Amino acid sequence: MRRTIAALLCCIPALAMGAGPSAEGRWEGRIEIPGRALTVVVDLAQDKAGAWAGSIIVPGLGIKGAPLSNVVATATDLSFDAGGPLATPTGPAHFKARLDAGALAGELNQGGNEAKFSLRKTGPAQVENPPRSTAVASALEDSWSGEFELGGYPRHVTITLENHSGGAATAKFVAVGKRTTDLPVDLVVQEGKLLRIESQAYRVAFEGRLAEQNDEIRGTIEVGAFEVPLVLRRAGRTS
Repeated sequence: MRRTIAALLCCIPALAMGAGPSAEGRWEGRIEIPGRALTVVVDLAQDKAGAWAGSIIVPGLGIKGAPLSNVVATATDLSFDAGGPLATPTGPAHFKARLDAGALAGELNQGGNEAKFSLRKTGPAQVENPPRSTAVASALEDSWSGEFELGGYPRHVTITLENHSGGAATAKFVAVGKRTTDLPVDLVVQEGKLLRIESQAYRVAFEGRLAEQNDEIRGTIEVGAFEVPLVLRRAGRTS
């Protein structure tokens, strides 16, 4: 019996050292963007198989529950990528931090620009599952085009919608202004007559309703913090 107790006592320090601080939980703090501090909330959770999932909230940028990827956590270090609204055309934003006694401190690298951030654990993780694309009505499977003006410059938009056998639709989203931009589309969702298409890397989204009597999709286009009306008509139709 004495030998058993002694063996258990010897194991306790090793177990304590192996446990270390955990990256799992809700972390809140600030990103020190030059000239502007942004509040940020990061949720991280690990499943039974050891895989990590996470999401990020940045109220000052209108970001709520954007998914994280490439999460790597040890007892002392954490890194992850945030695509979607935080991504740039060159790739996702990359976070790297040191974990120490319920605090995270590190750097955000976004398109070659760096900013310090510091977070503290405030409670259990509340990871938000990212929305998924859906199929669209067959009447929407076509090329649609329209024009809007922003900052005094006209822009022409063409959106081509297509369903696939897997059940979800995809969209080709092309904007022509001073230059032609083929925007990567992250999300295509139709709920009833409401259609939403998002290009998170460019912070551009279109949301509209199908007006069957006019064969149009009437809605708005969001470009960053700006929102302007946009009417889409089947490509080739002029009025």
